[in-house]
Amino acid sequence: MGSMIYSFRYQKVTYEGNRVEITDQLRSLKNQSKFVYIPLEYKVYVNKQFKKLSEQAIPRYFKKEAIVFLDELYKYEEFLDIYQSSTHMVVQELRKDMRRLDFKFEKEYTKAKTLYDRAINEISDNTERIDLLKDEVTNTKTKLACHRWMKSKFEHYTTLNSILNPDPLIAEFLKEASGASYDLFKQNKVEKLSGYLQTDIIEFYHLKALSEIDIDSIELNYIDKI
Repeated sequence: MGSMIYSFRYQKVTYEGNRVEITDQLRSLKNQSKFVYIPLEYKVYVNKQFKKLSEQAIPRYFKKEAIVFLDELYKYEEFLDIYQSSTHMVVQELRKDMRRLDFKFEKEYTKAKTLYDRAINEISDNTERIDLLKDEVTNTKTKLACHRWMKSKFEHYTTLNSILNPDPLIAEFLKEASGASYDLFKQNKVEKLSGYLQTDIIEFYHLKALSEIDIDSIELNYIDKI
């Protein structure tokens, strides 16, 4: 039965050959890099469908199983287009916000530092108040440092190609966020995707920044140095 020749078209692609040859074509398709972000749960399902067709020896059922497999795979590709374009739009909005927030976060830090320095001179015996102000200095300085680290990364994400051919950070984020994003897609809640991605990517990069920053290396860009 493996010698029977099949020929059919799907998504403008012609699949032709015996069962083994077409199975190899479909395996190559499944393993393409564009499908790397398939959520684990869905990947298990797709692999199950592939196994089912690859083991199907009855000719009239083999082609049917191949079509079912392709339907599932290209359903994910439809999601992928939305996922990548939505991520790109979110990243561009965040890039704009980061330029605006840079001044805001620096101002918050310098204000906290000024209040702390003043307290050291004026109410040095009020240790509780001084400790609170010191914590605020640390918090605002950390926030500014994280923001600057994130901003330095996002400055390079200027085009859609930054998402289609991602650096290791974006690639890791896309993989982590794909599961919940695909769930929204399946539930016909695509309108909620951008909001989810924005929250998630900020949290993702913030956590990465915390392990990378050196808060003592912060330089002031807008306000006179303290």
